[in-house]
Order: sequence, then C-alpha cells, then structure tokens
Amino acid sequence: MEITTVSCVVGVASISIFLYFIWRILNWLWFKPKKIEKFLNDQGLKGTPYKILYGDLKEMVQMMNEAKSKPMTLTHDIAPRASPFFHKSLTTLGMKLWVFSLYLLSYL
Repeated sequence: MEITTVSCVVGVASISIFLYFIWRILNWLWFKPKKIEKFLNDQGLKGTPYKILYGDLKEMVQMMNEAKSKPMTLTHDIAPRASPFFHKSLTTLGMKLWVFSLYLLSYL
C-alpha cells in the first residue's frame, strides 16, 4: 500500500515538473515572441514574421553574401555593404522600428 502511494506521488510530482519545464520552453520559444510580434503590429510596426529559432538568419547570410560579391562604391556610405539586412530594414520600415526595437530590447 505504501509503495503504491509513494510511487503515485513521485509520478505526479515528476509529471508536473516535466509539464512545468515544457511550458517554460514553449513560452520562451513561441508564446513570448508571438506576443511581442502582436504588440509591435498593434503599434503599427510591421516587420518580418517570427520564425522559431533561426529567425531571419537565412536572409541575413544571403544578403551579406550578395553585398560582398558586388564591388564597393567610392562613397562613404558603407552601411549597405557592412550590414545589408539592417540597412534594408531601416530603409523599408523606417527609423521608428530601429528606435522602438532598441527600447523594447532594453526591457527583455
């Protein structure tokens, strides 16, 4: 009788601990980023949709390779060559996204 009670208590405790950590991981990987994305969309800041784990990394690497393959111009404008993804984001989405994302990141 005692062994079954103890095993049930241990089983329930281990399942609840497992579910707690699953919830924390889901919250960290999916719910919190989607909540921030919705918050930004409600504020009028349209950006790229959230992609789990890798985000915009594929697009960033592709744009960096394209920028390195082209010859550099003789102007002092090096932003399109040094960080093309952020330059494109600033030109398409505007300066308000840059300032607001820095503000938002300071609270995370």
